Amino acid sequence: MKRAIIVLAAISLFSFSACKKVEQSAPAPAAPGVEAVAAAQTVDAAKSLVLQLNVLPVKAATEAAKTNAKVTIVEFSDYECPFCSRAEPTIADIMKQYPNDVRVAFVNNPLPMHKNAEGAAKAALAAQRQGKFWEMHEALFGNQRGLNDAFYTQKAAELGLDAAKFAADMNDPAIKSLIDKGMKDGAAYGISGTPSFLINGVLLVGAQPVDAFKKVVDAELARANQTAGAKNLSGDALYEELVKTAPKPAPEEPEEEAPTGRVHVDLTNAPVLGNADAPVTIVEFTDFQCPFCSKANKTLHELLNANPDKVRIVFRHYPLPFHDKAKLAHQAAEAAKAQGKFWEYYDKLFDHQNALDRDSLIKHAKDLGLDEAKFVADMDSPATVAVVEADLKAGSDAGVRGTPHFFLNGTLLSGAQPLPAFQGALNKELEAAQPYIAKGLKGNALYEQVIKDNKPAPLVVDIAGSPFKGAADAPVTIIQFSDFQCPYCSRVEGTIDQLMADPAYAGKIKVVFKQLPLPFHDKAQKAAEAALFANANGKFWEMHKKMFDNQGALDVENLKKYATEIGLDAAALEAALNSDQYKAAVEADAAAAAGVKISGTPSFIINGVSLVGAQPIDKFKSVIDAALKDAGK
Repeated sequence: MKRAIIVLAAISLFSFSACKKVEQSAPAPAAPGVEAVAAAQTVDAAKSLVLQLNVLPVKAATEAAKTNAKVTIVEFSDYECPFCSRAEPTIADIMKQYPNDVRVAFVNNPLPMHKNAEGAAKAALAAQRQGKFWEMHEALFGNQRGLNDAFYTQKAAELGLDAAKFAADMNDPAIKSLIDKGMKDGAAYGISGTPSFLINGVLLVGAQPVDAFKKVVDAELARANQTAGAKNLSGDALYEELVKTAPKPAPEEPEEEAPTGRVHVDLTNAPVLGNADAPVTIVEFTDFQCPFCSKANKTLHELLNANPDKVRIVFRHYPLPFHDKAKLAHQAAEAAKAQGKFWEYYDKLFDHQNALDRDSLIKHAKDLGLDEAKFVADMDSPATVAVVEADLKAGSDAGVRGTPHFFLNGTLLSGAQPLPAFQGALNKELEAAQPYIAKGLKGNALYEQVIKDNKPAPLVVDIAGSPFKGAADAPVTIIQFSDFQCPYCSRVEGTIDQLMADPAYAGKIKVVFKQLPLPFHDKAQKAAEAALFANANGKFWEMHKKMFDNQGALDVENLKKYATEIGLDAAALEAALNSDQYKAAVEADAAAAAGVKISGTPSFIINGVSLVGAQPIDKFKSVIDAALKDAGK
């Protein structure tokens, strides 16, 4: 629960960001249908958001709504971003459904990975100066693959703009400053990717379906009506008040941190490109429909050509759930592998990313001379589906959250990095591999040994005296840092119960509970102290259940009520809370969490390995099974 951003986006099956290119420090994961980069936090957010309307292009279904709409959508967008173009029809639909109540203000947010996005933004603002912003806006989104100076000039002429003025405005530093200001204003609200929308100050991230927009718009319309009536406000004054009083961000589930150290990925039966005995192995998790994966593919080929015999590429499937054609494309690649043409088909898919429908996949196979009947049968077979699913699980277990994603001898390199970044990483790995090469190791043997020798040190937390359940001598210890007021902590309790009840883990798991009340949960501290009072009186797990079952009622009076219900002395509990008897013990747990760099809840350490967030049960099982294997159980 670390980031103060309200993200009302549907989380994908695996909680992955969209295909990302990491060019700066790693950003927080984005919602599906959003392209992300890191951004600085600057400026007075509420004030800047309101002032923007003086300079931004604004549209509404009616002229009256341009100044008096009760709901203002500020759209942060990038003309080269495919998800941004996808969101445009949704915004048009919202304006149609709310003709008198919604207006849209557009903020250019060109991402650094899109080389033509800033030029397109300048063209749109230059057109705005001649009253043709929205016409240029539509043209830019309609020609995302052809954004260049020639197109801007041509479109300006078609729109009847003064050519000399348009050219001068394109190069006006004031326009560049306006673009930079919009990005800084958005950053103050936590916006780091596109498309993102501030709806009366409430953040909605990604190319969400229209129902997701309607949910927020309806809530904001109700809030606007209430505010307008109570304070006699309208127009920009109403909007300013709504932005200032926008609902506080809901606390978020902690994000699983990127893997540190070397991560092992099984190479069995995976396609290999390059020298099989190469000292450096790059495991590539990719998605055939991801545009950044296509860019990275070209870079990988350049890297191989520049470093013959030094590096090999090992492929793993990773179709993202929001790419509608990706999964079948990956099944098709697996079918091509069955006929010895995996890498040729791999190149076909990346060379024809706009042709990944079923018929096109079959055509690509025929172009390569594959047996069509066998190809189709293999593409649709349960065995092929299982291979792709197994790769997805392997990626999830390795901490992969987006594509493209690479591990060089187990060391993470994320995103469509430029060739120098890959070469630099490769050089480091070649240096690290020298002692292994000297021992005669190569290929798979070198890969396995270098990762085995460089496992991260296990995380150690003192659990003496902490409440636990399960066998005291269990080979696997799950240390759970939790907050009784955190909704995600409540959610994960069912998962823990399922693990404890699983016959496969009978006698093998011990769960140790540590207190980590977060400062923005006003009742969490006293709830944690009450839990330790109950522990001292032999009733920890009974009190634990009472509080998680009643997260909305954790005031002292209710804590006393729960104590009475489980047979504890309510007066003694109140005295303990008033005297801060257990405050130091709670603070000690929090200090233990900080010692292993845990700052959000729920967080877990399983036999020294970190697992963050209310993860699905299969993720827990993966870590537990690995721990049991290491323990020889």
